[in-house]
Amino acid sequence: MSKDSVSSHNNTDQDDDMSSIEIGLYDVLLPCRRYRVTFKVAEVGKVSLTTEFLLRLIHTVDGMPETAVAKFFSFEPQEMTYLLNDAVSLGFISRSAGRLWLTTAGRQLFVPWDEAPQIYNVDTRTMNVGFDMLSFSPEDKTWMEHFDNRLPELPIDPLIARTAKEQIPISFKHHFNDLTSRRHTRYDARKTLYSIDEVVPTERYTAIVPIVVKSMRTNPAQGEPSLLVWRSEEQLEDRRPITSAIANFVDELRMDLPTDANLHYKILADLAPDLMQDYLGKDGISIERFYRDTALLKGAGFRRNRRTVPILGPLISAKTTRLLLDGLSRTSANSQIDCIPKKFYWRAPSNRHWGLSRSLPKLCEGITDYLATKMGEDIPRLVSVLIREERTRGPERAFSEVQETSPNSLPSSLEIILIPGLLVAVAVHLPIQAINGHAVPLGFISIEDNVVTKAEKLLKEVTVIELPKERITDDMIDFPEL
Repeated sequence: MSKDSVSSHNNTDQDDDMSSIEIGLYDVLLPCRRYRVTFKVAEVGKVSLTTEFLLRLIHTVDGMPETAVAKFFSFEPQEMTYLLNDAVSLGFISRSAGRLWLTTAGRQLFVPWDEAPQIYNVDTRTMNVGFDMLSFSPEDKTWMEHFDNRLPELPIDPLIARTAKEQIPISFKHHFNDLTSRRHTRYDARKTLYSIDEVVPTERYTAIVPIVVKSMRTNPAQGEPSLLVWRSEEQLEDRRPITSAIANFVDELRMDLPTDANLHYKILADLAPDLMQDYLGKDGISIERFYRDTALLKGAGFRRNRRTVPILGPLISAKTTRLLLDGLSRTSANSQIDCIPKKFYWRAPSNRHWGLSRSLPKLCEGITDYLATKMGEDIPRLVSVLIREERTRGPERAFSEVQETSPNSLPSSLEIILIPGLLVAVAVHLPIQAINGHAVPLGFISIEDNVVTKAEKLLKEVTVIELPKERITDDMIDFPEL
């Protein structure tokens, strides 16, 4: 992948974009620093029309006698005194031996392309501005959640960091109009930057950059980052060091296809045999055919005769999240409290940087909040449990509890969200149509009781799983009308 490569997709959630697929969601930390910038702005000043005409006259006839000026304006002596005092006090005209002369400042008011004098007022101002430490572009400080501290941080080039103080005036000048217009609702375009007098570094902070990894449907394991949910294409042009760092980050997500990949996908067939039966052959699962069929699906939802729906892409994507919460609402719509579990489980794959997105805690909260409405205020909220292999790290801050399993107890690429008794979502994270590349999450979401039961049994073989007291019955499920 080119270091400057950033995909130009128009929308990160276009379900009808048939040329590309979404294969990864990540948030990274962008190191930033705030600077106190002292500067001067120049604004076109206002003088009386008479004073302006006087300046034009003396610019045309420098050294003109005061008597001739008075005659030109047909002024009485008192009016002439007021006019001259005004022009002299501004420092634009001097009086000598009964004649009027433009001062150096007065001559500098006139430019070749305009007959009118360019009169400016200069004000000193101070602005606290945040800049990122990679491209030195303006970056506001925003609220950070507890989860965010676990996110990976983009590296700073030490050589560039040492020149930060010299880079800030250049960037401030380049972005001055945008900075001013965003901070002042009554922005006056006549105000221009006159000088930058002092730059003082203050607090350090980080900003969030959301990354959507997309690939072409015909080459799913070749992912490219899209940053358009964060900045426009025009704004990204000024942030090349950031796009380069993110391209490197996405490159690091590439992985080799394991030799036992078929065993990873076999879990899908073990849990949902009815869904996968058409893809089973003597050599195992035809995963490329399953991928192609799933990629062509559009808007598939749950029906009475379709309780297991194939999915392509991250479980935390907007599209898959909608499907998951829809399934949960259907299975719990008419359920008794005893059918609602006390805990739900999220088995993490060991893929690099898996789950490091704000979308993950958002989905955890969505599941918990929805089931809380079914249980009432007196019942404790659902507990979220992260299941991960020993000696691996994960987004544990998004969960209430963490349970560890022995290494290799389950395929390393397997991700499972289990809401016991109600729903299960399963995805395998491996490259497709390539022996090395980006993982392409592929699997299913099911509200079918026997599929959920098989998933419960699978996880119970490697860790402790609490089941609800009662199981839902078929008549409790809210299926859409055909």
